[in-house]
Amino acid sequence: METTSTCTCGAKHTGHICMLKSAGRLEDVAHITSSPTVVCFTCGVEANSEDNVCSPMPLDK
Repeated sequence: METTSTCTCGAKHTGHICMLKSAGRLEDVAHITSSPTVVCFTCGVEANSEDNVCSPMPLDK
């Protein structure tokens, strides 16, 4: 069964990974996840910048 994630952060999130994935913009997702520094508390996706996730937390490496 496939689950669908919906961004619920309430912010303008056109650059958030969840929205980019739902729009099929996988090349953009690859670009903003190449050197992750944060993780989304909501969905667990890792990103280069906190601007690209709904609930950023520092990525412990």
